[in-house]
Order: sequence, then structure tokens, then C-alpha cells
Amino acid sequence: MTSTKSKTSTPEALMQLLLDQRLVRSAKAASDGSWLVRRTVGGPKVVLESPVEAMDYGLGVLLDAKLELEATAA
Repeated sequence: MTSTKSKTSTPEALMQLLLDQRLVRSAKAASDGSWLVRRTVGGPKVVLESPVEAMDYGLGVLLDAKLELEATAA
């Protein structure tokens, strides 16, 4: 069995998921591993200075969405 490695980084995949699910409005990666993210059209731009910070932010957005869904279902 062969294994192939994706050229997509984990932070990049997470940010793409957030964009696809419309949980963030924009997410742009810089060459140094930082990200510029905006959750809403008029919201502030957030600078995430490292891939770890981008992952932490992205997981926080997913948690917020989960809690919101649970609140509306209750």
C-alpha cells in the first residue's frame, strides 16, 4: 500500500473548511506562515502569527459554531 502526502498544510485545510462552511469571510495565508482572517464582512481583521495560532483560532471558530447549533437545537 502506498501513501501520498498532501501539499496542503493542516492550517490551510482548516481555513479552507471554515471558508467553505461560511464560518469566516476571508482567510489569507502569508509566506511566513501567518494568516489574516476576517469572520464577518464588517468585522475586524485578525492577524494569526503562526500556524499554531491559526489552528487554535480555527478550532475556536468551529467550537463557537457547534455551541451555536446546540443552543438553537435546545
